[in-house]
Amino acid sequence: MEGYYDILGIAPEASAREVKSAFRRQAKKLHPDMAGSSKIEEGSRSREAAMRRLLEAYRMLSDPEKRRAYDRALRRRAAEEGGFDYRKFLKARPDDPESQAKLVVYDLLHGLEDEAIEIYERAKSLGDFRLERFLERGEAMDAEFCIAEEYERRERWLKAYSLYKRLILMEVERPWFRYFFDVVALRFRTLLLLKMPKMLDEEDYIDRLEEAAELGLPRRDTAQFLRKKAEVHLRRRETALAVESLRRAAELEPRLAGLAALRRRAGLTERG
Repeated sequence: MEGYYDILGIAPEASAREVKSAFRRQAKKLHPDMAGSSKIEEGSRSREAAMRRLLEAYRMLSDPEKRRAYDRALRRRAAEEGGFDYRKFLKARPDDPESQAKLVVYDLLHGLEDEAIEIYERAKSLGDFRLERFLERGEAMDAEFCIAEEYERRERWLKAYSLYKRLILMEVERPWFRYFFDVVALRFRTLLLLKMPKMLDEEDYIDRLEEAAELGLPRRDTAQFLRKKAEVHLRRRETALAVESLRRAAELEPRLAGLAALRRRAGLTERG
């Protein structure tokens, strides 16, 4: 069966811009007014069917969440094309970190999240167990993102934070997530700004916000972390520290929502 990447005529690593360009190019070819459209398929019904498939492919691959789920399904299908019990083979090697890394990925791809978390945590006792030591870098990053999501669902927020942070640093150093990175950054931002305040004391939370501000995320994300940091400082009556965080936030995003109100609370004028 023809896959979505084949329908659009692009590679699996294509950027979001390339997905859009390919869709427009293929749609133009299918338009009944375009010369040569009949070379693709005969008759209006055939063109309509081809356009429906094209739209379906575009809707899947232009949505980062749907595209990631589709990519994982492709990898799962590839993993199942062996001829033996691959999971049993890997489970029989509990002291081999490479086998355990591959088992974590296999379980994540097959909906065995509890088992994947258990194996991942047990393998940490084998020493320097980082998935990227044993797997292709992109596969390791995708697996650890899934693990971070599972930690978050279980409200193990510090573990989720640590994994998201490491993935962001890896992506900044050498991109792999690309079209999906906006989703990674959103998960990290939501976790830090909305969930973690419930379980950290204020000093620890301030340290995490400053840490996040140094990760190299887009300016708006960084400004939001600094705005939150200023808010906590003001609550602690640490006005000078709040003013410094507000200054840094304003340099990045001068019109960020809520910034003006915090400046007034800090006793700053519009020019101050």
